[in-house]
Amino acid sequence: MSLPDPLTSRAVLIGTSEYTHLDSLPAVANNLQALSNLLQQSDLWGLPAEHCTVVHNPTSVNAMMDPLWQAREEAKDTLIVYFAGHGLMHSMESDLYLALVDSHKDRIYRAVAYDTVRNELRESLAQRKIVILDCCYSGLALGLLGTDDPTERVANSARVTGTYLMTATAENRPALGGLDTYTAFTGELIHLIREGIPDQPELLELDTIFKHARESLRDKGLPTPQKRESNLAAHIPLVRNRAHKSQKRFEVKEFYGPIEGIRTGTIFDNRRALHDAGVHRPLQAGICGTADRGGAESIVVSGGYKDDEDYGDVIIYTGHGGRDPNTGEQTKDQSADDPGNAALIKSIMTGLPVRVIRGSGGNNRFSPPAGYSYDGLFRVADYWTKPGTDGPTVLQFRLEQLDDGSPKKTAELHLSRKLPPGRREEVAPGVYADRLLALELKQLYNHACQVCDTVLEVPGGLRFAATVHIRGIEQPHLGPDDKSNMLCLCPNHRDLFKYGAITIEDDFSVIDQTDGEPVSKLTLKHNIDRNHIQYHRQHHTLGHRKLRDELN
Repeated sequence: MSLPDPLTSRAVLIGTSEYTHLDSLPAVANNLQALSNLLQQSDLWGLPAEHCTVVHNPTSVNAMMDPLWQAREEAKDTLIVYFAGHGLMHSMESDLYLALVDSHKDRIYRAVAYDTVRNELRESLAQRKIVILDCCYSGLALGLLGTDDPTERVANSARVTGTYLMTATAENRPALGGLDTYTAFTGELIHLIREGIPDQPELLELDTIFKHARESLRDKGLPTPQKRESNLAAHIPLVRNRAHKSQKRFEVKEFYGPIEGIRTGTIFDNRRALHDAGVHRPLQAGICGTADRGGAESIVVSGGYKDDEDYGDVIIYTGHGGRDPNTGEQTKDQSADDPGNAALIKSIMTGLPVRVIRGSGGNNRFSPPAGYSYDGLFRVADYWTKPGTDGPTVLQFRLEQLDDGSPKKTAELHLSRKLPPGRREEVAPGVYADRLLALELKQLYNHACQVCDTVLEVPGGLRFAATVHIRGIEQPHLGPDDKSNMLCLCPNHRDLFKYGAITIEDDFSVIDQTDGEPVSKLTLKHNIDRNHIQYHRQHHTLGHRKLRDELN
């Protein structure tokens, strides 16, 4: 059995370390940080940072439950839910409650009933669910009658079908390790994950980790954790075993982000050196990565395509395919189904960073005189299609350098217009839009979407909408920053329009590009320049079905 897919898995780590009416548990904050870091370690599991949500000191039910709801909506492979803090028992029903910052042992309604968490887990479509409850009691005299073991009762009350559940209930505060670095139970889990377990398989299963933690706590005279499992959940592998001999030979096959020890500006003599360093693994292909694994890991910009444009911290990168291998000329239309192009499109969805390597054949202002230079992390911000220099249609991707503290190579900045301070916002490197124009447009339409007329409103009467430039104001589109080039849309239709899943005809009919059918007629209260909607249509002619599927 393999590890859960980190790109379709989610983790929500919840912990309360500061309380208004209960004793503080400072170790809980350390729990959250350590577990989050370990889950993201590439040699252990490699969960992307954006898939690991930390909720520290929630002050309301919404603050705790909204991130959990989001994660259970997104998780397809594995969903991990962790809670550390005070656990309270209802004095009558003996139900488990998870304490918030303002929870009170005599006012149980200020805590979150575990039933609320359990109900959300039941609604998740994740194949596997892992729940870790590191709860203590402020006192065991909260109506617990009889001789039942309280940890057993907590485990029973927290069951969820199809879930592996670990619970740790302490009889006093020291058992939680309030004065130590970590709480007792979580500390054992952290140690086993961080150090590994000798004489165990390469992949550590949940039950293996739990049993070793239980034995260690028992030897220390601390309360014995409980577990519940169903559907063979005990055999879910959680992390790689660092104590296994194979770890010395372990190599990450897919890796997003910076490579340890490789600084921005590092020069490599050839493609083999890039491969050996793990910066760009393919020896020939310019795009590394697949859509199935989350998007492109790295690209090489080396002047291979005539339509490439390099502005330093912004790169207009031409997709793969359609070139004659002998002449280098574009002889066929490029396809969004090409694996490299599909990977770059997926990168827009996932937001995972892409390593950019420039070869000596690129723009001499930014490329090395010989060999290849690693030039940092970029995000794929947009894509479109256009007739290439040689005639056939090409896909182009806009990559923007991320601010990782490394030096940037920057061309002369393009300002969309001169604006006074406080009225402009940066929408792309060196490109600024007038905030007031967006506000005026939203007010004109009373925050209603021009496509579907939907008005999004939150409690208190606050409405919100999104604006989008029809023809982008950044390189290479250079559209104007004025209302004739803008739409007021709901977030859904903004994304569909931005990436060409819907387009607008000259009569302002909105067309669904997945089937060519009309969606609606655009609501109009301001003048729109048809040249801009024509430009948008012309630059979004490929890959609509693939992108629509991703957005939905």
